[in-house]
Order: sequence, then structure tokens, then C-alpha cells
Amino acid sequence: PGRWEKNMNLANGVKIEKIKDTTSAAGSTVLESSVLDMEGYDGVLLFTSYGTAAADNLLKAKMSSANDSATMGDIEGSAIAPGASDEDQWIDIFRPRKRYLQLVAVRATSTKLGDMWAIKYGGRVKPTDNTTAGTITGEALVSPSTGTA
Repeated sequence: PGRWEKNMNLANGVKIEKIKDTTSAAGSTVLESSVLDMEGYDGVLLFTSYGTAAADNLLKAKMSSANDSATMGDIEGSAIAPGASDEDQWIDIFRPRKRYLQLVAVRATSTKLGDMWAIKYGGRVKPTDNTTAGTITGEALVSPSTGTA
């Protein structure tokens, strides 16, 4: 495919990052993702999945000017509660006012938590390589034909 066509795939226009692995056991502790550097991107879609729905289980986002979990402050209006068991939650942050972000799962009711993911978009440089050894791999296809996979 031509360069223009290759850049049209969503996977080549975003950066996909796993920011925390699944919890292996249910618990009622607060879980924080790794700190996410937003330099060079306009926004990010953050998401995860709670195993148990409860009004006191919350997903929220934090931000800071420093790459340090200790300096993170809550992002106003970002807290959401899961509505049903195994329901996924997402927070989309466009043009955050500070460079570093973090996703936080508050587990007041004991639950497992799925992987935490970030999809950064509006990058200034494209295409983006989304293969991370041991974490994620994939393939972007343009006008594919039927046949052997």
C-alpha cells in the first residue's frame, strides 16, 4: 500500500499502551496505573474492567506536571462507577492541562480488575509502532483479500 493508505489505519494513528496488568485476586485496595506521558499527543482514552459492580468502586484519572505518582491530583469530573458486573469503564481526556496522567481504580468493594489500557491520539508524529514485546502485537491491513490468514 501507499504511504497515505498506511497512515489511514487507526492503529497507525494512535499509540496503544498497557498501563497496568490484571489483578490476579480480588481485593479492596486502590490500584494505580503507571504514569502516562502525554507529550506529543492531544488526548487519551483510558479504560479497564471491574469484575464486581458496586457504587463504591470508582475509576478516576489524575494528572501532574511532574512524572511522579505522589504529585498527582484528581481530575475534576473523572470519577465513574461500574454499572454492572464485568462492565468496562473508560475516560477520554482531550488536551489535559498537565503533561502526566494516571488511571486509578478505587476498589472499596472487593473485586478483580482487568488490564488498564491507554490509547493516545492526536499524535504529532505518525505512523506509530504499537508492538511492545510481551505486551501487545498486531497488524494493520489495507484493502485485504480473502485467502490464507
